[in-house]
Amino acid sequence: MKKKYLVAATGLALLGLSLSACSSSSDSNGNSTKTTQQKKKNETISQNKELREKFDQIKVGELSNHGEGGSTIQDVEKLLGKANTTDTTTIDNYKTKSYIWNKGTVTVTVQFEPDKAVTKDITGFKWGKRDEKLDLAAFNNIQDGISYDDVVKKYGEPDSLNESLLLGKKTVSALWYTGIKSKGDGANASLTFENGALTSKTQTDLK
Repeated sequence: MKKKYLVAATGLALLGLSLSACSSSSDSNGNSTKTTQQKKKNETISQNKELREKFDQIKVGELSNHGEGGSTIQDVEKLLGKANTTDTTTIDNYKTKSYIWNKGTVTVTVQFEPDKAVTKDITGFKWGKRDEKLDLAAFNNIQDGISYDDVVKKYGEPDSLNESLLLGKKTVSALWYTGIKSKGDGANASLTFENGALTSKTQTDLK
């Protein structure tokens, strides 16, 4: 059941004060503003932060118990609107219905059984500019068993991810395209977690 995968910085206009007595203070405020703007540019700001926040609100339920605990179709439609496409598939003898939302370059797919979410997936999403903390050496030092939360805390949230829950096992497959040190386009780090602990990892063109 696994799937193998801006806010534009707002310019702040400062009112120029002609009072010479305040010139020193104005310069100080200007420098402070520039520093704040630069800091904002380096934060994890997504190309569609609102969409990502809505995706994160979708709860995945237990497939073997008909999605118990998962968001309903109505819950997800309140967040994302009507789906662009629907499709019916069978997973491990469970008949599920896939709802697909296309939001620009981003695709969100949620599977329901029968009407509660059992998997969710987001692809085509990339965070904005952020520090390239995850290089090849750092990737090689990531040990099996490390928690998903610890990885996110250290390297930021993944750009794409797939989450599912079956027989009590929560599986998260996560991909980092940004915040990595790469050799070129297409570079990524892929990590898989089960019940919050890393079980496998692969990378392409990290340096």
